[in-house]
Amino acid sequence: MFYIIERKDQLDQLGPFKDCFVKFIQGNDNYHPKLSPLSLIYVRDTSEHKGYILCLNHNESFSLETKDVFDWLLNKTERLFVLNKKEALYSFPHEHKLFDIEFLKLPDLTASHRVPAIAYYYQHHTNLPNVNCLIPISKHYEENENVFSVILPIIRSYRANNAVYAFNNGPLTRVFHEIESQGIQVDKKCFVDCYGEELKYPQFNLSKSKIYSQYNLQTLTGRPSNTYNSINFAALNKTSGERLCYKPANDTFIEFDMQGYHPRLIAELIGFEFNDKNTYETLGELLGVSTQEAKELTFKQLYGGVWDEYRNKPFFKDIVALTDGIWEEYQYGGRYSTENRIFISDREMTQSKLLNYIVQSMETSTNVKMLVDILDYLKDKQTKIVLYTYDAFLFDYAESDGKQTLIDIKQLIKYPVNIKMGKSYHELNKI
Repeated sequence: MFYIIERKDQLDQLGPFKDCFVKFIQGNDNYHPKLSPLSLIYVRDTSEHKGYILCLNHNESFSLETKDVFDWLLNKTERLFVLNKKEALYSFPHEHKLFDIEFLKLPDLTASHRVPAIAYYYQHHTNLPNVNCLIPISKHYEENENVFSVILPIIRSYRANNAVYAFNNGPLTRVFHEIESQGIQVDKKCFVDCYGEELKYPQFNLSKSKIYSQYNLQTLTGRPSNTYNSINFAALNKTSGERLCYKPANDTFIEFDMQGYHPRLIAELIGFEFNDKNTYETLGELLGVSTQEAKELTFKQLYGGVWDEYRNKPFFKDIVALTDGIWEEYQYGGRYSTENRIFISDREMTQSKLLNYIVQSMETSTNVKMLVDILDYLKDKQTKIVLYTYDAFLFDYAESDGKQTLIDIKQLIKYPVNIKMGKSYHELNKI
């Protein structure tokens, strides 16, 4: 059979396949996947001698019906391995079929794997929405055959009983896909005036007055970063005016900011009880300092090593024991595992750095479990979560959902929170 599949009778003859590498090729790789329609799908079974291109929208071919292709993928394949599951879900919204290769191991896909003809098209037509529809199908095929040769050993390393992989490939990916797919409403004039020439191609992630961010889940600690198209959505400047551009699509922004979050997470590891008391007030009482001084001192102890004068004080003496225990396991076992990361022994690692990494990992996995419940609760409501910034969740709140919605969200967060609201991201005021 020829490798180009453009008619249903050809598709019906294909498969069944078991473990496949799949690449969903959209109109332009530079565009946010929410804004770029599907053009082609490359698929290759790990035991086959060649791959196939399924044609949905390309200048060189007839087009298969999307429903027929999706039915084939659902019924004629077992597992679909992709390079970025969060991205693939925009094209193929069947979470249970997709397995993210990058959570097994980051493949070494250097520039040498890019076919020169494809690089040429992108160099000369960077922002053309359908550039992939103009690139010859044979070149897309050639490039993905090259990629397949690199990622095949990684696919074969997959083990179904890997709990860390299951968490990352499942709830972690699902949560951040759902958040970023909402987009954030912006005042378009304010946005253009604010960013100006810094944003050379706003169309890559701006459409119908919504800007789309993109969470990177492949970080050292598992703590997602969120920089896309020159905007760092995880650290929007509080003084430059850029936060004024972000407006609610519904009625108001509501931010739930977890109070003293990292010390509370560590407290869970050592069995220390803060209850509903202010974290830093409690620590200030233990240290004999003000609340603000307690905050500064606590972070120095957590991530710089506990000072001698605090090593026998409640909370801090248990941090010493925790850090020593973690370090011993890491040193002698060669690794330390959390729910969403495995930290492999590294001679540049220190005790304080390892604790920092573990707390960031714990922050992420704890947040994901809460967000699974929150997103499920909001699925039939107008209110949506539109931005995640580690210890704070930003909601675009619809008054028609009623105040009980906010009460319920607060209960689902399970930690003491400071609540802010405002008519823009810049104008959030504590309530």
